[in-house]
This record gives sequence, C-alpha cells and structure tokens, in this order.
Amino acid sequence: MIAVVLAAGRGTRLGAIGRDTPKPLVPVAGVPVIDRLLDALGADGFADVVVVTGHRADEVERYLASRPLRFVRQDEPRGTADAVLAAREAVGNSPFLVTWVDVLVEPGTYRRVAAAATKADAAVAVNRLDDLSAGGAVTIDDGMMTGITEKPGPVAGWNLTGVLALDTAVWPYVEAVGRSVRGEYELPDAINAWIGGGARISAVAVEGAVFEIGTPEGLIAASAAYSGETRRR
Repeated sequence: MIAVVLAAGRGTRLGAIGRDTPKPLVPVAGVPVIDRLLDALGADGFADVVVVTGHRADEVERYLASRPLRFVRQDEPRGTADAVLAAREAVGNSPFLVTWVDVLVEPGTYRRVAAAATKADAAVAVNRLDDLSAGGAVTIDDGMMTGITEKPGPVAGWNLTGVLALDTAVWPYVEAVGRSVRGEYELPDAINAWIGGGARISAVAVEGAVFEIGTPEGLIAASAAYSGETRRR
C-alpha cells in the first residue's frame, strides 16, 4: 500500500519554532519529526511513500533528497482534502494510507490500520481523549465509524489521530467536498460524506501513546517520550 504523508502545513501553532523551522523538520528529541514518521512507516512495511509538501517545500525536499521518496506539492494551504487530492496522480488506482506529518503513533499502528482496511472500505486510527476541543470526535458503532465532528468542545471520546487507510472509492467525495467553516477543504468532511454514501470504515484503537507535535505542549511531551532513543535510518 502506498503511504501519503501530509507535510505542507506551516506549523503556526508552534509559535517561534514554527516560524524558524518547517513543520516537517521540527526536531523531536533531536530528530526531525518527519524522519521519525518515515522510519516508523518503513518499519511497518511501507516502501512507497509520497510526501505532500507546501510551505518551504524546497527546504523540506532538499533535506529528504537522500530518501527514496516521491514528492507532490500543494501550492496553497487549502486544507487536508486538497492536500490529499494533490497526491491523486501519484497514488493512482490503488488503496493508500494517509498520515499527518505532525502525528507520531506507536510502531505497528500503520500496519494495523492498513490491515483493517482490507476488511472494509477504509480504516482510521483513533485514540481516547478527555478533551476533544482541539480534535476530531469520532463516533463508533460496532467497530465502525459513523461520523466525525471537528473540535466539538471539552468532551471526552474517541479522537481521529490523522492516520487513515482509504480505498479509491473515496476520490469522488474528496473532489466534491466544499469549504468548511474555516474556509478549507477538509478530509474529515469528505469522509463524512463518504459514510453517508454507504462506506464502511473500521475504527482501530491505537495501542500506546499518540503525540501531536503541532503545539508547543505536544512537542514537549513527544520530545520527553523519545529522549534517549537512538535514531534509525
């Protein structure tokens, strides 16, 4: 299965760190987050990886030039659905995995999500949060996702981690999605429409920690967890 890494964002919530460093290159315990993510994908058997770049794309692509990757560009920051659509030609007519560059999950997660997708139309990784104010609340019925609500407020529940395995049947919904209230074309909106069209999407609970390095607090937590580990290239 092809893996698509969404790495076009600006990292504005990281403040000075995001201004000084492209988000994919933000260090987590001394190692750029994209290196940690790509190493984990490789360990899970993903050899064909497409990286969607955007903000400071030349810098990111130059840094990754030694890796066997394919690059596509999202010219403007129009949202996650638009970023996925930028990779459509590179993906071709094959199921594919999508992951946000600023989310780090336990080893084996990508493999488990991909395996679950073979028994449904798609699969998503979810984790429990006590406060979904900054997340995407996933509703689940008998192991299947029934919908996503972005930033529902300070409630507990299942969160969309940003790791999804999708079938090619999703493309019409990605293409048709309208702008969200934030003015972006967002992948969760396309997924909701796909569910409305009859898609069966398995929800896979992440085993272990999930680190979102898009905020200073998340970056600190991830760096603390990964400190002392050796880099695997």
